[in-house]
Amino acid sequence: MHTNQYKNTLRQLGLLTAFCVLMQAVRMYGTNSIGFIFLPYNLFLAWLPLLFSLYMHRSTKPMVMAVLFVLWLLFFPNAPYIITDLLHLKPRAAFPHWYDTMLMYTFAFTGLLVGMLSALIVYDKLNQYYSKTVARSIIMFSMLASGYGIFLGRFLRWNSWDAFFNPLHILADTVHRIANPLMYPRTYGVTLVVGGLLCITFLFFESMVNRDTINTIERG
Repeated sequence: MHTNQYKNTLRQLGLLTAFCVLMQAVRMYGTNSIGFIFLPYNLFLAWLPLLFSLYMHRSTKPMVMAVLFVLWLLFFPNAPYIITDLLHLKPRAAFPHWYDTMLMYTFAFTGLLVGMLSALIVYDKLNQYYSKTVARSIIMFSMLASGYGIFLGRFLRWNSWDAFFNPLHILADTVHRIANPLMYPRTYGVTLVVGGLLCITFLFFESMVNRDTINTIERG
């Protein structure tokens, strides 16, 4: 991807994000309430891994790249997490159900696109240091880990910030579920289903992208 094309991709994602915010503003105006205000916040969090991936791709210092990769991995689940916000979808008297459906879908779709772009950028960076097989394996593991991260967020109500403020509690929850897998079928079900979906989605996007299209970051 040439520099202008890469910038166009970011502009298009920015346009989608602005459209999401506009739809949310229309709903807030029409209902005179802040219902669904969690959607813009979740979409803001979805952009963070993209920012980390961009900085990671530009960096040449191994330690900095490692830190940025960890930050990307911690915050990446926020991007596809918005899909699970569809659980909140139900008919409401305050506003048309069709509008709420499109509102949530648009936010979820945008979050997924932002997340997949960040994963492609990280994958491209990994390819500079590892074989394609190793780089892809790291991304696949990251997608499965993100499936677990989404479980933590949706059902245990942990978020990415808790990795800094409550790491021991998250570790305790994780170790207990690893030690007693039969007690937590939902944990493994959500992790495998969501993680598997993310793996397939990444492979789909990766297959459509010319590897040269991501390499404009260092030239941009």
